[in-house]
Amino acid sequence: MKLYHGTNCSSALNICYNGIDLSKSQLYLDFGVGFYTTPSYEHAAITAIRKTDKYNHLKKVNEKPYIVEITCNFNIDKDNIKIKQFPRHSDEWSEFVINNRLYDEILEKYHLENSNRDKKYDIIYGEIADGAVLNITYKINNGLLLPSDVKTVDLLKNGKPYGYQYSFHTERAKACITSMKCDIIHNIEEYKRIIDKSRKRR
Repeated sequence: MKLYHGTNCSSALNICYNGIDLSKSQLYLDFGVGFYTTPSYEHAAITAIRKTDKYNHLKKVNEKPYIVEITCNFNIDKDNIKIKQFPRHSDEWSEFVINNRLYDEILEKYHLENSNRDKKYDIIYGEIADGAVLNITYKINNGLLLPSDVKTVDLLKNGKPYGYQYSFHTERAKACITSMKCDIIHNIEEYKRIIDKSRKRR
């Protein structure tokens, strides 16, 4: 299986030459700390453009957006690798995504255990939550909303899937990656038009 990770040039080259460093992951992501990929080249390209624009603005540089393409074999060491799958959005998926983005004290306060904060799963597959999740988790983390009040549809724009992702959370998970390469996105303008259309619909 081929999966794609969109990022800026220097980050892509570092991943390909030095390997995936899970410690560099952001906190409070959909499925927890990890390395995120998607089976959709288009989605990865759009992510790469957005990440690179932000990186260039912060660093005052002019890097190009890149795609890291990885080939995976999920049958490698399958007896020792725990894979969690969410084929479609559900109440379980919604709760899982929200909990992974909440502060530890909130998880403890409401006794929320359905998350991957402890890296119980090596690899997770499922839908990507809509950007609305940031607003929801902000409200919960600041006592403005109860976790039990969140509905699955709140995490998906118009109730429709935003895309799918595979996330890698442990060193064991990385063993499933059989090859990796990166390249610049050549048709950037095409993906920028998609981004512009998305902004106009908001």
